[in-house]
Amino acid sequence: MQDIRVQADSLYKAGRYFDASIGYERILFESNDPSWQLIAIYGKTRCLKQEGLYDQGMTFLENWQAYPFPDSSQAEIHYQQALCTYLGHHFENVLSLVDRWSYEHGGRQPTPMLVVLKILALNELGRWKEASDAYHTFVAQRGLAVMPSDLYQHVPHLKSVEKAQWLSQFIPGAGQFYAGRPGEAIFSILVQTAGIWFAVVSFEQHYYVSAWLIGAALFGAFHMGGVRRAEVLVRQYNRKKMLAFNEAVREQLLTLLQQ
Repeated sequence: MQDIRVQADSLYKAGRYFDASIGYERILFESNDPSWQLIAIYGKTRCLKQEGLYDQGMTFLENWQAYPFPDSSQAEIHYQQALCTYLGHHFENVLSLVDRWSYEHGGRQPTPMLVVLKILALNELGRWKEASDAYHTFVAQRGLAVMPSDLYQHVPHLKSVEKAQWLSQFIPGAGQFYAGRPGEAIFSILVQTAGIWFAVVSFEQHYYVSAWLIGAALFGAFHMGGVRRAEVLVRQYNRKKMLAFNEAVREQLLTLLQQ
């Protein structure tokens, strides 16, 4: 087993994560020794995370959750599963895994990083009150002489996708303005106005087909496109705000863990 592990570790260090994961899988296949199995489980999990295969990592670790390893090892597997679940953007499942901790590891305090994942997952779901409560409990438990700044006094204001759609339907360009993209809004207004103007002029000159096929079609295409674009822009705006806030929370909590 030692030779296989050395080879797998070397492949991992060389960035050949898929090949390394095969080596760790071989250890799992050939060894019944729990200590070797744990080495292989952790190694394969590292490979899957490096490859961005978080869903596979989540499923892989789930298959080993019930194996009779020592509780400390089961706890680490539990945490790694929650981490893969978070990285895979399955935020509700992260909360479920956190809730399962007390049932599966009775008497053992959750690892601090598991609590951090819970807070970040609640942020992603926009459950600000629960996230704030978990955050303040976590900070209080650190027993710090000087309390850090309360980030939840500045929760990001997210914009409404429905409002952006409604504005775009009734006021050309308004949805893009609402999403914070005035340049796109002005362009949309100009194009839709040009479509209406062309349709009116063509109709007055009895070019009815041109009025319909070009003018009305141009207006309709950019009008509906503007509605969809406003939705995309608002989602991008909200995601940017969410990522910035979550990064600030993550950095602060990790700093607290090091104190």
